[in-house]
Parts: sequence; C-alpha cells; structure tokens
Amino acid sequence: MQFEKINFITQNFFYNSKVLNIDFIESGLINKTYIVECLANGEKFTYILQCLSKIFESHELVIRNHKLITDHIKKKEKISHLNFNKQRWEVPTLFRCNCNNLFLFPFDSHFWRAMVYIDETITYDILEGKTMAYQVGIGLAKFHTKCSDLDSKKLGNSIKNFHNTNYYIYQFKNIIRDYNFMKLEDNIEIRVKELICNLSNHIKYVKYLLGYLKEKSINRSVIHGDPKLSNFLFDIKYKYVVSLIDLDTVSSGYLLTDLADCLRSICNFVGEDPSRIEDVYFDIDCFKNFLKGYFSTQNINSYSCFELLPEYIYIIIVELTIRFLNDFLQSNSYFRINYQTQNLHKAEVQFKLLSSFVSQTPALLNSLYELGITPNPTFISDVQKIV
Repeated sequence: MQFEKINFITQNFFYNSKVLNIDFIESGLINKTYIVECLANGEKFTYILQCLSKIFESHELVIRNHKLITDHIKKKEKISHLNFNKQRWEVPTLFRCNCNNLFLFPFDSHFWRAMVYIDETITYDILEGKTMAYQVGIGLAKFHTKCSDLDSKKLGNSIKNFHNTNYYIYQFKNIIRDYNFMKLEDNIEIRVKELICNLSNHIKYVKYLLGYLKEKSINRSVIHGDPKLSNFLFDIKYKYVVSLIDLDTVSSGYLLTDLADCLRSICNFVGEDPSRIEDVYFDIDCFKNFLKGYFSTQNINSYSCFELLPEYIYIIIVELTIRFLNDFLQSNSYFRINYQTQNLHKAEVQFKLLSSFVSQTPALLNSLYELGITPNPTFISDVQKIV
C-alpha cells in the first residue's frame, strides 16, 4: 500500500515516472521523509519526498520561507568570494507539482513536497570524532554568512511560539497543575516527578535570564532554527559540510540560538536517545573545535553578543528538556516516537546534558577567553549554585 501511494504521488511530480525503491529516513522527528529512486523516460534518478507534519501553522508559509532561503543562496553562490575555497554548497531545491504547478501536493489528508536529492553526501546522528565539530562550525557559519543580507522580516513563523522559552514554561506549569499523575505506572510517576523537581530551580533561573537578555540590544538575523547534527549534509569523501537541510523552521531570530542549539546537539556524543543516560556528557573539546570552525569563517567582531553564548546554551537545553517532557505528558502529540516513554527518556537525557554543561562552565569560560570572547562571570558562578 505504501509503495503504491508513493508511486502515485511521484507521478504527480514527475511525468511518466515509476518508483523503483523507497528508503524511509528514521532520524526525522516531525516530517516523514523518504529517499525515492525512480525511472522516467529510460533514466534513473533519485529525489527526496516528504510528508509534512500538521504542526505547522501554514504549509504554504513553510514553502514560501524555504523558497526565500534557497533562491537567495543560489543567487549568492554566483558571487565568487562567497564560494569558500571553491567547496561546493548545495540547497534543497523544490520541484513543482505537475497537477497544480505548486510546490505542494495534497493527498491522503496531508501535504507532500519533492526536493532534489543531493548526491555524494552523508548525514550523522552522532559525531564520528571531535575534530568533525570544526567542520560543523564552518558549515553553520557558511549558512549564516550566505543569509546575512536577506531581510529576516520577510520570513514568517512556521510554528507558533517556536523557541519561545517562556511559552514552553507556561505550558509546562499548566500541564503539571492539571495532570493526573495517578494514571502513570509507579516507576514512570517517580521518574516524572523527580524530573519536575530537578527542573524547578533551573526554570526560575531561566526566567530571570530571559528578562536579563531582553534588555540586551541583540540584532535579529536569519536563523535556521533547528541546526542539529542530522540536518548537516557532509561530502561523503572529504567530510566537509555541503548543505544545511530541513529549512522548515527558518525565521527571524538570534544567531546565538542557532549556535547554542547546534552545540547542544553535537557536544552530546551519545545522541538524544542513548541506552544509558550515565554516558551523557557535554564535551568541551567539541565545543572548542566547533567555535574555532565557526569563527574561521564568521568574523568574531561582526556580531556583538557572542559573550552571551553560555546563557543561550543553558536556556536551549532547559527548553528542550521541558519540550520533551511536555510532549510526553500530552500523549506524545508533537515529536514522533518509537516507544511510549521515549520523550520522557529524551527529557531525562537533556537534563543529564544540562547537569554536565553546568559542571563544566569554568572550563567553558576559559575556552571562550582563548577565542577572545569575554563571557559573563556572574552567570558562570550563579548557574553552579543551582541544585
């Protein structure tokens, strides 16, 4: 049935096509993504097919944002000094649908889109080595540089309250106030209540930090919104980043949010869903290598608030801990899961990462000093007092 459905959808994007093979990509948490191998007019080709999640405010807005970014970068790629040592940079170009000349095909109560398959690339869920973080840093800096002269106000918010930490906290408090914990199995109830208790003081401090940061004059820019490791495509031979994919959450925001979320992802060497939470830690060497890569491409003086990076990392880890826990308590309605308690487990993993990050803030401070960045020493001392 699945094969027949995807074959039908494919024919609506490509005339006279026939599907030969379908591979489902497991790593996506929101959309369902397939690598589809086809035959059309005697020639084989491969493309990416996605079934878009219903969490988006407007699927048309998702496409419009996507097109704004990819069209802008394609135009910039023609300028020689942005070719970064002639290394290739690709964008996930969309195909139009034959039946409506749009970039979306409505079918089976969902919207589907087709994109170019970028050849000779590979993705990773976990870094293969700490030096690989350097290439991730370069890749994110390339994306930021290529989008630096695009007016971020042109981008709409595809997900309401995305990266609005205050909203997630508000949602969290309402959920636990009304939640019937008696319906949970005893061991699950203990885990949930322990995590809620552990988060309490961190949430109070995050609320304070958000007020503090609101008073800072930080310029808004085009950000990716979800620069986790699996969204970076690496050249399969030379292992440099050739694309940053999954542009559904591009928006007007703060570069520090992208840096923090990327570091949260890559500095955890066991990933978001490890079998042993005890193995989770925030890797400082990875942190340093990423920033060295980022600032080898992005001018450290071009953005005045890099000293606030520790605060942003702290906030983003607390935010994702809350989001995973919220989703578990709301019947796993946002993130796709493979087992019932997966989002609870992921929340516990993020909290373990948070604890590791906090314990290493003095070393993190020294790493920033080495790069010529002077972080806020008050944050470093305050955050270590939280229990």
